[in-house]
Amino acid sequence: MEYVMKVKKRNFEALMNGDLTFVIHKVDKFYSAGDRLVLFETDGGNETGRSLTVRITYIMHSEDSLGIKDDYCVVSVKRSGKNTRTNVGNRPASEDEAVEYAAKLGKSADCARRFYNYYSMTGWKMKSGLPLSDWHAALRNWKDFQGTQKTPEQAETDSQLELLLPMLLKKTAGLAKQKEKLVFHDPHIGTVLQFYGFDRLEYPFNAFEVREMVKHYATSKKLGTGCPQMRSPNPYGKGTLQVPTIEEFSAILQKKKAENNVPHDQKEPILKV
Repeated sequence: MEYVMKVKKRNFEALMNGDLTFVIHKVDKFYSAGDRLVLFETDGGNETGRSLTVRITYIMHSEDSLGIKDDYCVVSVKRSGKNTRTNVGNRPASEDEAVEYAAKLGKSADCARRFYNYYSMTGWKMKSGLPLSDWHAALRNWKDFQGTQKTPEQAETDSQLELLLPMLLKKTAGLAKQKEKLVFHDPHIGTVLQFYGFDRLEYPFNAFEVREMVKHYATSKKLGTGCPQMRSPNPYGKGTLQVPTIEEFSAILQKKKAENNVPHDQKEPILKV
């Protein structure tokens, strides 16, 4: 189990340094050896934003030793490896910083303010009580239910992406094994392929996974990042695979559909190689 506990700054520093190896707390939960404690540093009654995760190694109650008050316990803790965690800087310096980053994502200033106000109210913690480790990621995935709904054009674009993006990536991953490198007309498609990898695209995606794929594409586009080219998984491949944009791929499919009656040996390939 994992529990949350507040610790004064002086004691927090001692726990960080290893000078203090226990905490005294009221028996308000069923603590046991092996449980984890997330300790939040406080200064003057306010949380500083720093936290430390430790593991309980031993517990002493009032019946185990003189000097321990009833309903209190001495909890011996240990910091080790991945069980140690300190979170600092898990919040934007100001509301303006959140607004500025939201603009890069294509989100509105009102959306950023709602995000900032919500997490300011929670003390920059998640619903589990643990602190945010990356507020940028939290804002990227923020569901702004009070925001504006998608326009018909946006909804149509998303539908087209959900239909064509998995098809294009699967076709690309298959053809890439014959080539030396790939060049993407749309570098954001390259980012998605880089994220999932060639092998993953050999298997079908369910509806939820397709929406996540489209989200990765949209995030790359909003942030202005992209992968214009990459090496194929075939070390002996030759030549370059030109990967079209979604619009180009759609046009290729329409053309192929119109040429269904053309003999197979006269048909053009789906992707230019």
